[in-house]
Amino acid sequence: MNTMAFLRQDKKANGTYLRIVQSYRSEDGKSRHRTLFNLGKVEDYSADALKKIGQTLYELGGGSLEELQSKQLHEICRYYYGFPLVVKKLLHSYAFDTFFDRITNHKDLEYNLMESVTLLICERLHDPVSKLSNYINQNDYFGIEHIELHQIYRTLDHLHSNQERIKQLIYHKGRNLFNQTLDLVFYDVTTFYFDSDKEDGFREKGFGKDGKIGNTIVTFGLLIDQNKQPVGYEVYRGRQYEGHTFSDAVARLKDKYQIGKIICVADTGMMNADNLLEVQDADYEYIFGERLKNLSKKIQDEILDISKYEILKVADITSNEEIEIKYYVSPYKGKKLISTYSAKRAAKDKAEREEKIRKAQIFIENPQSLGKKAKTYYLKKESKDIFSLDLEKIKRSERFDGFTSIATNNQELSVKQILEAYKQLYKIEQSFRSFKTFLETRPMYHWTENRILGHLALCYISFTVLNYLQLQLKKQGTPQSENEIRKNLTKMQMSLISQNEQQYYLRSKIETGAKEIMKVLSIRELPDLIPQQSINQYI
Repeated sequence: MNTMAFLRQDKKANGTYLRIVQSYRSEDGKSRHRTLFNLGKVEDYSADALKKIGQTLYELGGGSLEELQSKQLHEICRYYYGFPLVVKKLLHSYAFDTFFDRITNHKDLEYNLMESVTLLICERLHDPVSKLSNYINQNDYFGIEHIELHQIYRTLDHLHSNQERIKQLIYHKGRNLFNQTLDLVFYDVTTFYFDSDKEDGFREKGFGKDGKIGNTIVTFGLLIDQNKQPVGYEVYRGRQYEGHTFSDAVARLKDKYQIGKIICVADTGMMNADNLLEVQDADYEYIFGERLKNLSKKIQDEILDISKYEILKVADITSNEEIEIKYYVSPYKGKKLISTYSAKRAAKDKAEREEKIRKAQIFIENPQSLGKKAKTYYLKKESKDIFSLDLEKIKRSERFDGFTSIATNNQELSVKQILEAYKQLYKIEQSFRSFKTFLETRPMYHWTENRILGHLALCYISFTVLNYLQLQLKKQGTPQSENEIRKNLTKMQMSLISQNEQQYYLRSKIETGAKEIMKVLSIRELPDLIPQQSINQYI
């Protein structure tokens, strides 16, 4: 009677069980099975333990461990699977999958727009490079359909033509995702430069905020809420004065979204009569930085009298601990001025002035290098190429060390609430750093206005989903920085391996940070080893 033993897996509702089963023929000639040994649940064993069981069974069958290990096993290729998996989930949160699929079908595109946008955002989050490099790098990602180079550029055209719908989708979905009303809106502008000096009426030469001289730039105005969630953005020609962008942005905001009462928060660069009028006409309130040096002498003398100041405890923006500040409230031209004094800020103002004076001394010796910056460095012109220190201007500047002022037309918020709202302006600076440093929005290598605006729309979507992920991780109690997210997603890799003419996907170890990301987005972990024919069940 011939018998044969083999390993059997029995899948049940509570797990997979392993048994060593013997096959034999009964006296009447029928094939039968009997259990020789129950090994228990697969889930109760570590990967190493299962490997040892397999090796032992192989040796008991007459094979040698050396023979087993000599079986050809090699890696065919390796992929990043975390970026596509996470980006698609984030885009789904904002219904972008449905949005882009509709455009694909309506325009009868020969490629999938959602897949192309996913690739471009994966590259923004992973390693921002040119669109040509995006095309070359796409084979590094698993789970994205192949996109041709010309289709990548056409994707930017579709992002441009749908940019207003994209802004509205992000605004409305953002409100629903966070279940919040919009009460505070922060506004500021920055510039993005091009690797070119060619002007075309949109790209213009100007002094960019990156300090680049000679490059063409465009001006970018961004609106965010207190969670850094985007509210909207506008793009202006390069030499557009930043103070003139605010009234346009507010008018567009009211026209597009029919937003009710909100408070607009902006720094001193936005404080002018036109902007105040636009905000008030929109029935919005404002908290603006006030240029103390531009106020009348009477109000200046009043504000600079430190004996009038009271003490207030507010939250520090870096440590979130309560700190004491000195403040003074005074009415001025129908608005409320809140002035503050800080010894720490006074020391900073003094140090910055002394550095400018140090540079001024150098310019006095070498005036050819000064250009048109004399006033910036407390210099006055004595004759054509002779400058001297403007001692009166230095003395006037010293009076304001440590003082700042904020103007508001809000009559309901407390001084503490107004100051803490204004301090949140740092979040928009963080947003610009995300655009410029992490997502590397600039320098831009596109030359047509449509492609430029399409590129900025792509970066806006990337910023939106990245910020959403960070907010969800923070809410979960597992906050991660942008670079930590990039590092964790980069480690989510899998290899296509071949052994004995069979192919499998072997994933890398899932680190804690990656597990936190997958948990917050409800993404299930992949098994350690997946047969090639089964991979579509998981990705």
